[in-house]
Amino acid sequence: MKKIILSAASLAVAAVASVSVAPTTSEAIPAFARQTGSACLSCHFQSFPTLAAYGRAFKMGGMTDVGDQALVEDEGLSIPAMVNWTAMVRPNFTSTDTGTKVNEFQFADQVFMIGGRAGEHTGVFLEVGGGAYANAQMINSFDMGDMKAGVTISSTGFGEDAGMQVMSVWGQHGGLLGGKSLTINGAMAGSNSVNNGVAFWAGSDSWVAQLGFVNSVESVEAGVQPNFRFSPVLRGNYFLEAGDWEIGLGAIAVTGSVKTQDQKRTGIDAQALGEVGDMQIGVFADWATAPAGTATATNAYNASLTDSRTGYSLRATVKPTHNLIFLAGLGQDKTGTAKLDKTLVGVEYEMYQNGVINLTYGSDKDSTTNVTTKTTGLEFELLI
Repeated sequence: MKKIILSAASLAVAAVASVSVAPTTSEAIPAFARQTGSACLSCHFQSFPTLAAYGRAFKMGGMTDVGDQALVEDEGLSIPAMVNWTAMVRPNFTSTDTGTKVNEFQFADQVFMIGGRAGEHTGVFLEVGGGAYANAQMINSFDMGDMKAGVTISSTGFGEDAGMQVMSVWGQHGGLLGGKSLTINGAMAGSNSVNNGVAFWAGSDSWVAQLGFVNSVESVEAGVQPNFRFSPVLRGNYFLEAGDWEIGLGAIAVTGSVKTQDQKRTGIDAQALGEVGDMQIGVFADWATAPAGTATATNAYNASLTDSRTGYSLRATVKPTHNLIFLAGLGQDKTGTAKLDKTLVGVEYEMYQNGVINLTYGSDKDSTTNVTTKTTGLEFELLI
């Protein structure tokens, strides 16, 4: 992998963010493909949402790179000649069995997405649903020699590190390749709802570090900060090559208090992306812990007032052909003696790079109630 990835960011393409407050989408976003004029898989490994090196470079460039699309430019002005937007259509069938079976069919997460270049150094990603922005990210990026640095302002459900999220283990990633709710860091972040905040970040093709400030506890709706109090977030990632494989390592720490509620957790994650023969293989793992809260300051990541919450996940994806991906994974979410053991298997068929069919089966066993929740899902996801 070349060491000039960031300077070659004009080759970066397609989608780098998912498409709902609760991440669910599993294909690329055509808005970015229109802007760059390149195929979705130039940015992604196997399929969306797993970011390849060029995908990370595109995001760290503020999503500003443009291919053949015309620009309207003047002093202090540099925007695409046409607004790049995407609409998502997602019919899905879900069957949940806890001893009593419940079947549901719905069209979920129907949203419009607008994303891409807003200026020479600024890019945006917005999701419009229900008359409001369900997700909003504004990334400002500047060249600093061989690295880039910037600041992101966001209101998302992608996780506290959404300011510059470059790993593919949790967060913005949904659908089959995102592991659904399998990851423990994703489960903890999801329990903390929408994160509004700002992140200062810097990085290169081999590392990314960010200091963020988030507040989800007091948010009455996305984008609203009543008392303007934030908890700090430290996030670091490192990428290295091992033969034909790229290894990614990461760590996160959220520590702070907002009024009478703490936001405290630490986590680590790792991923390996490579090939065996003609098959692409991805391996993803994470671990997290959140301390118990107290009667005067509960922890947003742990409902218990006596026991810490810990967990892990491990999943692998295999792509034997250009349009077929298999996934298998397991995880555990434990608080005291109570634990939830999770397994997930699935297959994804890629009709197009912007449209897939997912079939998944998950089994979550609760040791406290001795109830196993079995969930079968069939999703058709198409973005235009």
